[in-house]
Amino acid sequence: MDKSNYQRTVLSNGLRIVTEFIPHVRSIAIGFWFDTGSRDEVEDYSGIAHFLEHMNFKGTSKRSAGQIAREIEGRGGILNAFTSKEVTCYHARVVDEQTARAVDVLSDITHNSLFDPKEIDRERDVILEELKNVEDTPDDLVFEHFMSQVYPNHPLGRPVLGNTQSLQTIHNDNLLEFCTQTYHGKRVVIAAAGRLNHKRLVRMIEKRLGNTLGIDQRRISPVTPEPINQRQDLHTATQQAHIVWGCRGLSYSDQRKYVLFILSTLLGGGMSSRLFQTIREKYGLAYSVYSFMDNYQDSGLFGIYAGTQPERAEKALKLIRKEIHKLVAHPVSARELQRTKDQLKGNIVLGLESPNSHMHRLAKMEILTGKWVPIDDVITQIEAVTSEDIQLIAKELFEEQALFTTVLWPN
Repeated sequence: MDKSNYQRTVLSNGLRIVTEFIPHVRSIAIGFWFDTGSRDEVEDYSGIAHFLEHMNFKGTSKRSAGQIAREIEGRGGILNAFTSKEVTCYHARVVDEQTARAVDVLSDITHNSLFDPKEIDRERDVILEELKNVEDTPDDLVFEHFMSQVYPNHPLGRPVLGNTQSLQTIHNDNLLEFCTQTYHGKRVVIAAAGRLNHKRLVRMIEKRLGNTLGIDQRRISPVTPEPINQRQDLHTATQQAHIVWGCRGLSYSDQRKYVLFILSTLLGGGMSSRLFQTIREKYGLAYSVYSFMDNYQDSGLFGIYAGTQPERAEKALKLIRKEIHKLVAHPVSARELQRTKDQLKGNIVLGLESPNSHMHRLAKMEILTGKWVPIDDVITQIEAVTSEDIQLIAKELFEEQALFTTVLWPN
């Protein structure tokens, strides 16, 4: 991508605006990103970041909940939001002529919400239903238990949704305080991609949010666990045994993440991966088997998921560990390495076919590293990975630190 298509502006209050001009589209994807998520919560108010996200759609001094939805969707656009461990994002996709409207709506809902107590009680019930939905979905629930095992006694190990007890403690004053502390100034990144004019967008945002100020807060990094392998076996109403095996991974700023991207793709990224070919194709043990990784600000996660019949679970685990051992003990062949690189590069390029993908990438880089990396540089980093690099990272992750296993069994 032409570097001139990327632009960055920092307002006097620390709010950052990053954009990427994509000339061949007629739309814009814009996100108001807040550098706060469930890891910034105290335990008594677990789930408050996600609760706040919900409440910001329930009415402002300017718009009712219905008007908020119609402002964007009534003109063919899309309005949505999400909360994760480290960020909260409100985003819209609109035709380019509706850019000012999208900025106005997103500014309004993130800074002028009313937090009506009646709406809070109603939305609490909605989130409690959302929580029950996770509990009724075993391949989601197993990940919640796995995270609590990998990050014990730390907010990263708690569910983004919170829990039944903590949700009952959240009220109007708590939401206002959390919003005041986290939704302003240096903790805000506004990212946009598509057919846009950077200077015009900056003026729109500065007019609405240029005077907002906030309180800087320092995150607590998770303590490194003792290198002792751990396993937890749990039971719920399910037909399958759901397995998650994994360990701490790498932070987003760790350049070795490109090595881990390749390792993950080779091991469990798609139909051609080792795990799919072994566990599903050769032995028929699972319909779904894959590897995954998350990169946080100061930590990370790597793991493998498989769902199988209870009587086959231990065999599936044995095969997973066998494939892991192969990565540590034997170098990847030049042919397999290049094939995996080509697969990963293709996935990255195809994943950036929409302005929405570009917008997400802009924001994530700005929040986690404070700099922009062109796609060509990412491709160069991937091509530079060697078989020895993969063995080294496999040895570090899978032999020198704690490994965690969570199995969710049928009752």
